[in-house]
Amino acid sequence: MNPDLVKVELVTEPYTLPPSVGFLNTIRIHMHDGEIIEELVEDQNGMVTHLGSYLVPSNVSCFELIPRYFTPHHISQLLHLHIGETQLCQILGQAIALDCALLHGRGRFLLSVHVKLTRQVRFMLPPSVTVTSRTASDYVIGRLADEQRVKTIDLEGKEEEEPRSCSICMDDLSESSHEYVIEMPKCLHMFHQDCICEWLKLQNSCPLCRQVPYDD
Repeated sequence: MNPDLVKVELVTEPYTLPPSVGFLNTIRIHMHDGEIIEELVEDQNGMVTHLGSYLVPSNVSCFELIPRYFTPHHISQLLHLHIGETQLCQILGQAIALDCALLHGRGRFLLSVHVKLTRQVRFMLPPSVTVTSRTASDYVIGRLADEQRVKTIDLEGKEEEEPRSCSICMDDLSESSHEYVIEMPKCLHMFHQDCICEWLKLQNSCPLCRQVPYDD
């Protein structure tokens, strides 16, 4: 089943390069390609029930473009050498060309582009699958808040090989707009408290590994 592309987010970071020999205008693309998996079941009467959803962490790939021109068409053509989706290349080409036009004339530049893709995959399960409630109870959510809560300020300054992010909203775990983080009791995956509480109202399991927080 082919996934549907449901969301494209783009963040650009421009850098002006020194006027040294050998520097060329460069576009560096960072692709973050993630999936939301949805499970559904259809009964014998054709009634479809949504069982739950979970997030698959993003695959990250990087590549560079050296454009000769800064038109949307030319940049889309260069993107198509790395990305096989024509419509996506056109969307990105249009946005990137606008940023390049603003930088052109200021000397050599490097444009770093972070592209976050969210795809939706739906699995239709056979009617033999039993439909049961998979949402977390208020007791479970309250217990997590009482026992597993960590202040985001306590995460700042800790050395990590890579910056840790919440896999639900994709923001950094120490993002100041989120006051608390929840560390799941079994798998130790961490999420912003408000993000994981909303998630557990739909699905009683960790978004990354699908372990339930507490045994029944």
